Amino acid sequence: MTYKLRLITSSIGWGGLERNLLVMAQWMAQAGHEVSYAAVEGSPSWEHAPSFGVNPEAIPHHPRRATVLDVRRWKQLAREADLVWIRAPRDLDVASRACRQTGTPLLVQQAMQISKPKTLWWHKRRYRAVGTWVSGLQSLRAEALENTPLHAPQTHVLPLPLAPRWFETRRTDAQAARRNLGLALPDGVKLLGTVGRLDPGKGQRDALRALAGLPNHIHWLFVGDNTVNNGVDEASHLKHLAIELGVNDRAHWLEGRDDVLPVYDALDAFAMTSHAETIGTVTLEAMARRVPVVGSLAGGTKELLAGGRGIGFESRNDRDLARAIHDVLEMDTDATARMCDLALNQALKSHPDALIPAWNDLLRQTIQSARTT
Repeated sequence: MTYKLRLITSSIGWGGLERNLLVMAQWMAQAGHEVSYAAVEGSPSWEHAPSFGVNPEAIPHHPRRATVLDVRRWKQLAREADLVWIRAPRDLDVASRACRQTGTPLLVQQAMQISKPKTLWWHKRRYRAVGTWVSGLQSLRAEALENTPLHAPQTHVLPLPLAPRWFETRRTDAQAARRNLGLALPDGVKLLGTVGRLDPGKGQRDALRALAGLPNHIHWLFVGDNTVNNGVDEASHLKHLAIELGVNDRAHWLEGRDDVLPVYDALDAFAMTSHAETIGTVTLEAMARRVPVVGSLAGGTKELLAGGRGIGFESRNDRDLARAIHDVLEMDTDATARMCDLALNQALKSHPDALIPAWNDLLRQTIQSARTT
């Protein structure tokens, strides 16, 4: 069974939220569904859509509370679809209003943690319009059930998607990967890595402080650009901090890049240092590439690394981060292989061979349920 799916985002940022929605649009089209993708004209999502095989339609950028004109445009999109699919939390208001008025089922793919209760009257109205709520982890589903008016039958758990290339691309020798990235490192260096926006909440400052307490043969590669439009030049702050801490020669910087797969192949270990990460696609990417992971025990990272799939540390605690790095780098070959095997098995749940059939079944349930009520 194939359906007309409308995936919509009014986000004007670019990160895991936007990228993963485009991946799902691409996968659903490849699965045979009639997929349309709507984004703010000129936004990063709009610009990247063609590279995912998607031609975007234009929607206006609305404030958090949508106007009548915004709702009218979303209603037009909803009427032409079997299902509306959103991911950005800011779109729940306008999407719920449009779907409630047209009778089109609404699917929400959870993108953020919900740490505070959403129990006011307008919350209840918005969440009542949700046909299906999809969380990437069990802990996120539990949080949604605790803090929103959602009911258990509305909620499901499906992991975030990872393209097959993360699993199928042959791993490059670490030394060759480093040379290909332009890194000239001394012999015997152990290389940690962090991939993502440079931002005070992403924990790169903690990483530098941890690096200062580690032996000189341990270096750190930071890959990413400043967060856009937050008024903080985090890159400059981090580079000055590296000088102050005396680790400037052991901290390495690369600009953000679309193809980060070679970065993981260059690493001895990956660090998820964010103070609170909903899931962290980069963590899944490292697991798929069989790179040992250390991660802050906050947000979804704690669940991802549970059961021996990685080594955790206390969020915002650079001394505990240094301890975790020491532990992962000192593991013997067999122990590292066991941990990477467990991590890979977790990441494989995000492979399209596992995810697309599960999504097709969920779409069928959601759409048929709406048609019979």
